[in-house]
Amino acid sequence: MSLTVAPDGLKPQEVERGNGRFNPPIPYIPEKTDELEPDRKIPTVKVMLSTGVESKADMWDGTGTKEQFLCHMMMMRETLGGMGLFLRHEEAEEKLRDENEKLQMEKETKQFADQALSASVTAADKEKAKADVKKHAKNIKQFKDAITAAEEEKSAAMAKIFSTTGNFFRGDGKTPWDKIVTEQTERDPWVDLRGVEHTGVRGKSMQAWKDCFTLMLKTVFPNNAAEMQKFYLTLIRHSPKISVRAFLHRFTTVAGYVVELPGVIHSRDATDTTKAVAPYEDSELANIMKHAFSLKWQTQYDLGHKAPPTVEYLQNAMEKIEVAFPLQNTNGSSKNSGKPGKMPLSHSACPLDTCILTRYNYHQARYRSNAWTANGQLHQ
Repeated sequence: MSLTVAPDGLKPQEVERGNGRFNPPIPYIPEKTDELEPDRKIPTVKVMLSTGVESKADMWDGTGTKEQFLCHMMMMRETLGGMGLFLRHEEAEEKLRDENEKLQMEKETKQFADQALSASVTAADKEKAKADVKKHAKNIKQFKDAITAAEEEKSAAMAKIFSTTGNFFRGDGKTPWDKIVTEQTERDPWVDLRGVEHTGVRGKSMQAWKDCFTLMLKTVFPNNAAEMQKFYLTLIRHSPKISVRAFLHRFTTVAGYVVELPGVIHSRDATDTTKAVAPYEDSELANIMKHAFSLKWQTQYDLGHKAPPTVEYLQNAMEKIEVAFPLQNTNGSSKNSGKPGKMPLSHSACPLDTCILTRYNYHQARYRSNAWTANGQLHQ
């Protein structure tokens, strides 16, 4: 797993307003763990993708930073999708819906056939009506059998998703997952995310899996992690030690975590008016990023530009300002003398981080709030 690492000597107070008094779920400067365990090997598990290609995925053993844990959960979800497990469940669910619709239509048709039989007068009409009733009764039985098969297929798909998910954890990292799954799918009664008690065994469903996913995140993050992370973005500021490109790259990465973290809506503190945390739109985020730069650079930007419509637009403009109006480091040297400060890629926490500005960027996240959560509830 990998993550951008801040330049040596860069301190949180240099990139955060408030002198570090706010403790975010995931800070701008990544926590360092490699120095503590330089020879640690990350356990892996073999997975077979839907394309027939065998691959390896990291396992979580309970060792690592909060950001590494979140990135592992994101990677696990993407891998399950790459294995075709979610698609298999969706196809089984769609098949079940189709068969139920066909059954309902056939039942309605049989009712008309029964009425026709009751209204029949001649022997020939009765024989014809009886044949129609018999045919529809046979069709109904076939549709019921198909529904049973579809339900079994759906249950098998969910069982596979749950069992495969467990393979991505090991040791101390697997214990909480097993406990959560047991409490959510086997207990009677069981308690949902908002603390409401339900009677009867819940069983393994897609909604149950998503709830387990969220509860697993809450073993590491607080109930209001999404709200805290979104507010934290307004406290980040640019340091002369970091180039504009590297600064915005890491900023975008940190901003992308907002939609992945649990929020108040997934807790006992939620009310009927509580809404899911919506991420900043691209223009909003770009404007927040603009105010993270020095007043000198903001002034130069305002002289030739309007409000930034996108992060990419802001980056292009600020990189030109960076060259024309270099800032001074604390040691008095120009930021642009020699190599500009940057955040090099190294052994790090998030395999998604290297492509955060493309496939997994903030504005195009696959599981943003209007997909992964809908109307304040986890999407089924």
